[in-house]
Amino acid sequence: MSMTLTLVIILIALLLFSAPVSVALGLASVATMLIFRPVPLEIIPQLLSNNSTSFIMVAVPLFILAGNLMERGTVGRNLIDFTSSIVGFTTGGLGAVNVVGSMLFGGISGSSLADTAVFGSILVPRMKEQNYPEDYAAAITTTSSCLSVIIPPSINIVVAAAVTSQSVSGAMAGGILPGILVTLLMCIPNYWLSKKYGYGIKTPFSLNNVFKTLKHTWSALLAPVIILGSIFSGIVTPTEAAGITVLYILIIDYFFFKKITVKDIWTSLYDTARMTSCILFIATSSAVGSWILAYEGIPRILANALSAMPGGKAGFVLLFSVFIIALGAVMDAGPIIIIFAPLFMPVATALGFHPIHYLIMIVVGTAIGLTTPPYGVCLFSMSTITNINIERIAKAALPFYISMVLSLLLVGLLPQLTMALPTFLGL
Repeated sequence: MSMTLTLVIILIALLLFSAPVSVALGLASVATMLIFRPVPLEIIPQLLSNNSTSFIMVAVPLFILAGNLMERGTVGRNLIDFTSSIVGFTTGGLGAVNVVGSMLFGGISGSSLADTAVFGSILVPRMKEQNYPEDYAAAITTTSSCLSVIIPPSINIVVAAAVTSQSVSGAMAGGILPGILVTLLMCIPNYWLSKKYGYGIKTPFSLNNVFKTLKHTWSALLAPVIILGSIFSGIVTPTEAAGITVLYILIIDYFFFKKITVKDIWTSLYDTARMTSCILFIATSSAVGSWILAYEGIPRILANALSAMPGGKAGFVLLFSVFIIALGAVMDAGPIIIIFAPLFMPVATALGFHPIHYLIMIVVGTAIGLTTPPYGVCLFSMSTITNINIERIAKAALPFYISMVLSLLLVGLLPQLTMALPTFLGL
């Protein structure tokens, strides 16, 4: 284990000097290889190339581009309008709109940051007008944004499947019921708090209003049907579906409704290139480190150690949930999935977990980290959009954090939630 110990020491030292995770991991891995030279060093560029040229990974920039375009177009706003017509009449109506709307938004974009940007700029002001405290409005918008990386097509699901060589279609199908579970459990504290404190203004349900809203929101509602239907039916691959998503949004918002401009497209392309480069840099940086761990048998050692722990599967779910949530507090979801999903895969499968079930567990766990302090990127984004202190948002989000953690435990303990649809669809 001398190579692994050296890798960890160098990595921690670089992180203490504020090096980015991807840079620290890449330098630590290459330095370890140079020190020990267990095999010819020609393997390093081969590993880097293998992790950056996967066909599945092509879907990542395309879904990121779709999310960036949605921020500037009509799809997100239309989803909010339609959801308002369906659930806006309930107690805590706009809070429910926030949560359910994020679930629908996730069926198109796969990006929590895009969700935060759209819903933060539109729904938070509306909620404040209806007597919701501003920190509560920001909190429910922030936490519900995690749904966009659980409900397919999720960027994180694509990455997790790619780095573990699993079926992307199967993993996407596995995320649907857990995403619905998170949605339902997040609506419960919203209903209870809204009823207790009198948040929101009740508006009567109107079927005419639903049909009226449908006239200008049909394009947004049709998008997830086209995307997911084409993937699960086998007509297209997830990568091709990502391209269809981008094309669909451009047709609807650039050519049909003319709501985005050439400048918007250019800005979206620039932001996509920047985010994609970060993800691919992390993927390539982790390749050498993962090889070192595998070379020294670390996954087998972990599997043996965790298998000997009391509690069996339930013990693993509890320990793994604590570990992933703690990691999410200090790291972004991308690096966690790329580094740790392959590492713990043999452990999970040795304990009897289906690979897809395991992947959805790690995706749901890392989704929580997107919204929690001190690192949560969606939390920082919401604070910037609303000019509300991060501590205030996090404090108001406590009931929703509880719902999210409970969801993670249920997903881990009830494999049927994840595996029912992949099994039914033959994926």
